[in-house]
Amino acid sequence: MTRRRALLLVSVLTACGAALRFFRIDVQSLWLDELFSVLIARRNWVLVLADTAQGDTNPPLYNLLLHFSLQFGSDEVAARVVSFIFATATIPLFYALARDLFDERSAFLATAVLMINPLHIFYAQEARMYAQLAFFTLAAIFFFLRAWRIGRMRDWILFVLATTLAFYTHSLAFLNLLALDVFALLFRQTRRERWHTLALAHVAIALLFAPWMVALAQQAARVQAGFWGIFPSLLALFSTLYLFLFSNVLPAFVVPFALFAALALIVFALLAAVRVVSAQRDDAPSMYFVLMILFVPLLGLFLLSFIRPIFVERTILPASFGLYLLLTWAVVNAPPRVLNRVLGVAVLLAMLAALPNYYFDPETQKPQMRQAARALAAQIQPGDVVAHTSDSSALAFMYYAPSLSNHFLAGDPDYITTTTRGRTGRIAGLEPEDLNAIVAEHSRVWLVVALDHNEEYQKARVSEFDARWARCAVVNVDLISLVLYDIGRTPSNCRV
Repeated sequence: MTRRRALLLVSVLTACGAALRFFRIDVQSLWLDELFSVLIARRNWVLVLADTAQGDTNPPLYNLLLHFSLQFGSDEVAARVVSFIFATATIPLFYALARDLFDERSAFLATAVLMINPLHIFYAQEARMYAQLAFFTLAAIFFFLRAWRIGRMRDWILFVLATTLAFYTHSLAFLNLLALDVFALLFRQTRRERWHTLALAHVAIALLFAPWMVALAQQAARVQAGFWGIFPSLLALFSTLYLFLFSNVLPAFVVPFALFAALALIVFALLAAVRVVSAQRDDAPSMYFVLMILFVPLLGLFLLSFIRPIFVERTILPASFGLYLLLTWAVVNAPPRVLNRVLGVAVLLAMLAALPNYYFDPETQKPQMRQAARALAAQIQPGDVVAHTSDSSALAFMYYAPSLSNHFLAGDPDYITTTTRGRTGRIAGLEPEDLNAIVAEHSRVWLVVALDHNEEYQKARVSEFDARWARCAVVNVDLISLVLYDIGRTPSNCRV
């Protein structure tokens, strides 16, 4: 294929990927983590730095870029455009990496997989740092590979810059650097001359990231004190590979077929990769490289989670690039070729089947907080007060309906004990309030109930309201309930 035709095809794949990532980007409401980022980023840049250090678990680069984006608007598009830009830019860069590692057919197929991948489309439409992390990590991987092979100083410098930007994006970016270090260790004899430069690159990264180290230590201490994760089982390793391919939006009837096809293709690809590595073929270094960027972050996070349960699949999103490279290489090059290609087609079709579910199925989408806030704003009367059992609805209503008298009820377990969720909520501006103080001098109170966490606690608060006052109206929006109570009447005197 000529260079012009290759460039044209990559441009088409990038344009299609951009369209998929921008389609309906403003439809779903912002959810809890997005709202935290947006509410922090709306402040001046000095407060963005300070509040990120105090309330977040990650460095500030994403919030600073989001601050710039929000100068041009305040809707969902403005909130998510940073992720969209980075996610789109990832597509041609991924092609360049795949082409450097394998043949052109594998590179185009891998790029097509990334283009339609539901998980990457999801994070392209989320006002969080994961698409940005994926881009900077991919850039670091790309420039490292070129620097390791050719030794040009320009590539080493770009590797240092990309890695530093990844470090300033997410606290677990070091797992991806560890993958490159393990690869370098495996080839320490054949590339001994590169080790001196690699060591200098690590020093440069450490110096550039040093300004955030004190804040990072404080953030790590807070995660140790209280984080919402659970200790993972071995199943988490397999479920992560599944999520890398299909996210969690597959139609139920497709799941068994997609799971079988994906598992079979992964097994055949790994067996073929082992044969390549064992035979020390010419493409063995490339295969080592792919296996390292896939499995080192995955296993590293898994092992770290036995110290503190922090296993969250999206934090190692860049590892998914290794999976796509491995599987597409197997489809194009590895025996059994016919079976691998049939399985590859099945995996691609399952990805395509997941997209309508992601875009249009309410059950797979974020809670409809924007619609709920607007529904309540349309029914509120002067003197009404609004109480929230959940911090997610309280933050959402603060953003979507700031004119309402919104209050967050004290008593949420995450705000009584020291947890990451409680701390971030307070930094975002959410202060728990006593119920009696909220309803004082009001005759009616709207209770907003979003059973997204601590369900037993929230249901207990609903029972408390039902015991004290009369329900006079109930409005349900998706899974969010808006319940109106007349404070001056008892339950026996008022019915819905």
